[in-house]
Amino acid sequence: MNNLLETNKAIWDRLKTPPENVLKTIKGGRLAGMSDINPQWRYEAMTDVFGACGVGWKYFIDKMWTEPAIDGQVFVFAKVTVGYRIDGEWSEPIEGIGGSMLIKKEQAGLHCNDEGYKMAVTDALGTAMKMIGVAADIYAGKWDGTKYNDDTDAIP
Repeated sequence: MNNLLETNKAIWDRLKTPPENVLKTIKGGRLAGMSDINPQWRYEAMTDVFGACGVGWKYFIDKMWTEPAIDGQVFVFAKVTVGYRIDGEWSEPIEGIGGSMLIKKEQAGLHCNDEGYKMAVTDALGTAMKMIGVAADIYAGKWDGTKYNDDTDAIP
């Protein structure tokens, strides 16, 4: 953790590139072809840079709520704040909002997702963490896990 703030982008640069083995290609839906990032890697990357969760970085679930969707479906959303510590001082809170489906319409009818709240929190954590650079190369469309993309202006 030496010289963590050596430059304005020091933290960003340490967190921006996930290893290939933590990515998988999304196969269906409107995000088909994009990369899904293993959330456990995000937590490991934060721990590598800042220290253990609760000591070097932390998060709080600020709010969880549901919203109705069409055809009896229900969204679940979470708002979290993430903080990290450098030289004994905590950062300002970094907010993230994420969501998932709690009740989803499938071919056989409506399906309840007992992991919906957890998935919303995981999504919110990823949203907050990307603000300090976690997996930034993926979000910027610069890297697909196997090669760098020359189109540095591409943002998914």
